Amino acid sequence: MRFDIRKPPREGIAQSAWQQIKDTPAFSTPTYKVCIISKAFPWPIIIHAPAGSVVTCGTIFEELHRRLQAHITDAEWAIVAIDSARKRAIEKAARSRGEKDKDRRLKRVDWLGDTPVFQGLVQDEGFKKQIHLPGNEIIEDTEIETWVARFGKL
Repeated sequence: MRFDIRKPPREGIAQSAWQQIKDTPAFSTPTYKVCIISKAFPWPIIIHAPAGSVVTCGTIFEELHRRLQAHITDAEWAIVAIDSARKRAIEKAARSRGEKDKDRRLKRVDWLGDTPVFQGLVQDEGFKKQIHLPGNEIIEDTEIETWVARFGKL
């Protein structure tokens, strides 16, 4: 399932498709907690299943969208302040998005630059080991699965 993560999934995914997938379990085995990381952004997104349920496709899509609407922090901005190409891409994405939602502050979704299309989740053990801080409870937690989100151009 591909969709523009800048839009809520109920708007970015065709209504009939949304109705079919929103309550579908996201994984083949019952999963109650998932950590989503990406080569496109530097922070993990931890998603918990709603009480009495498993993590569904709808939960993943809604939480990815919601969490990427958060404003970029000063510490996050410091990561890109020295990377002029990344900084320009984020600022350009923010200007484009800001024309639509009127929020001029930088958001995490702007970090994706010109690649705002969610293209799915993949397993990448090498990247997982590289990105997680050694000793981090996410690595130690056997009840949480880590997946890598992929993003692309429109």
